[in-house]
Amino acid sequence: MAPVMHVRRGAGFTLIELMITVTIVAVLAAIATPSMRELILTQHVRSGASELQSALYFARSEAVKRAADIDVIPTSGAWGNGWNVQVNGGGAVLRKQDALSNQLSTMTGSTITFRSNGRLNAATAPGAIVFKSSNTRVIARCVVIDLSGRPSVLYDTDGNPSNGCN
Repeated sequence: MAPVMHVRRGAGFTLIELMITVTIVAVLAAIATPSMRELILTQHVRSGASELQSALYFARSEAVKRAADIDVIPTSGAWGNGWNVQVNGGGAVLRKQDALSNQLSTMTGSTITFRSNGRLNAATAPGAIVFKSSNTRVIARCVVIDLSGRPSVLYDTDGNPSNGCN
């Protein structure tokens, strides 16, 4: 009697199975890329507004603590380039924020001054500091400060960030 030979197939995937899997992954990645881009831009807008709000809270508390006026000054006249929190009149820099993402549109602005009682100097009160992206599907955020000095972040509800966050 002749011995029975068992033919053993190699373990693994065939070339066809591998090509189908790679094709499916490529299609899914192509579908997800635009959504991922919007998610990243939304995070840049959200974090920029949050960073400024945090700096404004810090400046307000330092004004009360030091019993001195504290300025929040945008770098090169635009909030997207960063800002400094410093004692009024060119004093010591207390906190510095580097430039934000280059994906954000330029938000111009002027110096914000907190008085020693923590209230906003009415002469330097901004309307709203808008953080937006060039992608119109990304919701803009506005940092607004009431005259008592409390900053808050609002969403742009009408889809037109040029008029603030209405």
